[in-house]
Amino acid sequence: MITKMILNKERNKMRCPNCGNQNVVKKGRRKTKFGFRQFYYCKDCEKGFVGSKLPHKTYGPKIIISAVSYYNLGNTLETSAKLTNRRFKVKVSKSSVSQWLKELKYICTYNKIRPEVAKNYDQAILISKTFKHNDLAYNFKYHKPKLEMFCRNNDFFPLAIYIKNFEKGCPDFFDDIKNRCSQTKIKVNIKKESRYNNACRLAEFALKSCDVSSKRHSVVENFMLTNDSSTIACEVPVWLWEKNLDMGISGHVDILQIRSNKIYVLDFKPNALRENEQKVASQLFWYASGLSFRTSIPFKNFTCAWFNDKIYYKFNPADTKVRFLRSN
Repeated sequence: MITKMILNKERNKMRCPNCGNQNVVKKGRRKTKFGFRQFYYCKDCEKGFVGSKLPHKTYGPKIIISAVSYYNLGNTLETSAKLTNRRFKVKVSKSSVSQWLKELKYICTYNKIRPEVAKNYDQAILISKTFKHNDLAYNFKYHKPKLEMFCRNNDFFPLAIYIKNFEKGCPDFFDDIKNRCSQTKIKVNIKKESRYNNACRLAEFALKSCDVSSKRHSVVENFMLTNDSSTIACEVPVWLWEKNLDMGISGHVDILQIRSNKIYVLDFKPNALRENEQKVASQLFWYASGLSFRTSIPFKNFTCAWFNDKIYYKFNPADTKVRFLRSN
């Protein structure tokens, strides 16, 4: 099952299916009826074979992710199969889509709320806008049903208003704020916790479909927004004026979640284990500070975290000790 493949943390080196040895090298790519696949050559038995990121699966992760995502965007099983077939020139059946959904239900937790969403919303559930900030394009997205369901009649309602306002566009002055959250100097003292959780599993499976390093962020963000039950928005603009530094600070939150009565400010870091803790923690601290300031939601209701497919670090920004550093 796909779930067992994801939950297994062992990263074994590629083995030759003929002799079982690991003296294997890559030898280009080969076109198959299921798309292009990596071709390997075994130096021991001198035989080649086509590899797969999902052993014992006929179709690759791109096709599986596409079919599951189409379904979770409100399509029927039959329509999801047809859309996937049209996109990849394959012959996926609706029974295959159903089986993939069953195998991924413990990771893709959107299945828990999909019936309610299907009952109350049409298929236009993802709202997307592209903003430019310092000459870089950011694809802001939010999941309308999840945002409204999780912020309905509670203390997080101002967050829903804040996010929905971006449908009208980003403020004109936003692009003029040159000081970015990722570059503004502060000294932070955090108490972090580390674990391997479902965000890691979602990232791990999503990354199996990514062939280009520059697209890792968007691949993980889109997969989580569509298939996770708690992810409400991606690439959310945020800004604030910091009086201690006498300057404006701005940035984009990779991923926003609501769960366990907390707003989670997440940053996907492909090299999370090697990240400079001070830098990434201060960046997340600014994100949470900006969101708290813009929405008037108490700082204590936020949790910050950075993660990749192997590790998840989180800390409480309200308990963080901060020392401001002024540039010379």
